Amino acid sequence: MPTPEEKKLDDMLKDFEAAHDTKTVHPGQNLRGLIDKTPELKADILESIKKGNLEKFENLSYPGAVGTYDAEAKTLAVSVDQLKNADKNVQSANTLRFTLGHELQHGVNRQDILDQDAKLRKDAAAIANGPSPHDYTSVLKDYDKKSRELETTAEIAGFNTLAESVKRQNPKATLKDLYDASPTDMQMYIDADLSKKPATYTAKPGLTIGSDLKIDPAKKENVEAVGKLFYDANGYPTGEISRAVGMVQDEEAKAQAAALAKNPAATAPEIRVDMKALGISGTLPPGFTDTSKPRLQPDAPGAQAQDAQDPRSQGHPDHNYYQMLRDKLPSSVPDNAVAHAMYLAKQDGMTEPSKVDPSHVSYSNGSVWVGGTTPGYRVELNPAQSPPMAEVAGQLDTQRTQQQEQARQEQTQTQAPQQNEPPRTHAPHSL
Repeated sequence: MPTPEEKKLDDMLKDFEAAHDTKTVHPGQNLRGLIDKTPELKADILESIKKGNLEKFENLSYPGAVGTYDAEAKTLAVSVDQLKNADKNVQSANTLRFTLGHELQHGVNRQDILDQDAKLRKDAAAIANGPSPHDYTSVLKDYDKKSRELETTAEIAGFNTLAESVKRQNPKATLKDLYDASPTDMQMYIDADLSKKPATYTAKPGLTIGSDLKIDPAKKENVEAVGKLFYDANGYPTGEISRAVGMVQDEEAKAQAAALAKNPAATAPEIRVDMKALGISGTLPPGFTDTSKPRLQPDAPGAQAQDAQDPRSQGHPDHNYYQMLRDKLPSSVPDNAVAHAMYLAKQDGMTEPSKVDPSHVSYSNGSVWVGGTTPGYRVELNPAQSPPMAEVAGQLDTQRTQQQEQARQEQTQTQAPQQNEPPRTHAPHSL
């Protein structure tokens, strides 16, 4: 008599078959057959079901992807395209065994994944609701460390799932047999020298593969080696930290919304991340500062070497205006956005620094705000949508030429302008 877990698995497979099997292709039947022929895979599925961590099989439609586990939805997505020929192509079937072994380990460790995300949000919320600056380097480093642990553990489980399958079918199987079972997967862990006769197969440096063809996860050296060969080599740190930064953004948005509700004049904090310390490269979201790449101050040594058209240069006609805004905005706002804010402010009537109210220069709720001494003069911009500095510098140059020409034309007029004309009302610029 089937156990409750076996009954649940059968129902899950029936649902998958009904959704995807046709008269000509049978991915659902092939998934059922693959599980039945791989006892170690079936054992992990039943354990995940027993823990309440797996409730459904779904199709994974991402091109080139084989499978993935969703801890929130408790689903295991499997590529229907990969399953279509799993009954005829041994290597396709073995790639599925490896991948599903990996993803099912995530199912077994579902609570660890949920706890990891919950800890990040808790830590981020504490920082987001604290005093500026908000430095998330340590929090992100801890998140990446845990992701590395979870992914490496899962990868070893996937490797061992395939190794057990190969060894069960051929008790005398060697590294060559394991490599041939799924070259796409095994080339990350086994060096194959085909120039020799016969060809030689050896584990990658730092990695030990036992006589049973399995990787012992209890050996620290193996965990470190798989971490480098899989987690690092496939760009996981960048992806995991990027996902974590997204959660940090959520907590920052909540904290800033709460702060603005209490005080509409509240300014946004400086948000810091040291990308070099995290060992990754890339671009942080708007409002974040990469402290491993300090902003060049206009009055810092070497600033004179900047392009004379760059408003950060002390020789630029708008340098003092730019610097006034720069000093009022957090360093998380990039220089090109500061320059663009100046361009829009000048365009909107705040043609010189004296026409700007310094107390109305701020960064809040993801936007830069510049208000004038004259009521109604106010501009808003999204830093992420500001043009590059070179483009802004060109806009400023054109703007300055136009304003100079307008001033000359006004000087030729014999009638003085009306002194009591009321100010125009300006709508914010939304970029």
